[in-house]
Amino acid sequence: MVALLMTAGGARAAAAQPRATPPARRAAASPSSDASAGRQIFDAQCAWCHGNEGDGGTGPNLHGRLRHATTLASIVDIVTSGIPGTDMPSFRSPLTERSIRQTAAYVQSLSRASARPSRGNVEHGTALYEQNGCASCHVIDGRGGILGPELTSIGSRRGAAHLREAIVRPAASHPPGYLVVRAAPASGPEVRGIRVNEDVFWIHIRDASGAVHTLQKSDLKSLDREIDASLMPSYASRLNDPDLDDLVAYLSTLRGTR
Repeated sequence: MVALLMTAGGARAAAAQPRATPPARRAAASPSSDASAGRQIFDAQCAWCHGNEGDGGTGPNLHGRLRHATTLASIVDIVTSGIPGTDMPSFRSPLTERSIRQTAAYVQSLSRASARPSRGNVEHGTALYEQNGCASCHVIDGRGGILGPELTSIGSRRGAAHLREAIVRPAASHPPGYLVVRAAPASGPEVRGIRVNEDVFWIHIRDASGAVHTLQKSDLKSLDREIDASLMPSYASRLNDPDLDDLVAYLSTLRGTR
């Protein structure tokens, strides 16, 4: 209706005016200056989890194809809202819309670079995983034990440096949901293991054998939470550096693509 009421001269004048870019389309255009500014924001806000060069840490490696985003607009959405069920938080509060767009532009520039090849031998790393009994505690594609975290997609969620540290210093980075507790009943043997569940009256603990113990708190002499402990042993003295490289190389291939 408005267009029909405009004069021909008014229509030409309006046509000469640049149109405002809708917010959703703004994300599609990312000048190099956005990526440059985004690098500084990334260093301050994102490098703690993703590594200074985007190689990954407690967060995934951002080089190569991204698992949760394929376009700049989808990266903007993730930086804005986070990823539910993961450690990736929303940055809607600490960052402005422009800063989010700049950060996303930098992350996209990282993803366009080829993923850096691992220095380890994947085939030998697979054999080491099997030989060292890792499957007795960890699940991959539905097969394995449940005492430790599932590893089906660990390569898309953790960087190589973090994986290596988890192997040699497993207690250094405590996985959520795997708190080690030690319970001493008033009568009976002490129980140490992973806390499965806990409420005001009861605690359920899975010990190293996989057995689950249900204990009433009022029957305990003591209950200690070992926040800096892990049931996983260190492999620092069990594997040499080339073997560690190979095992990390194998774990890095686990990206949950099935």
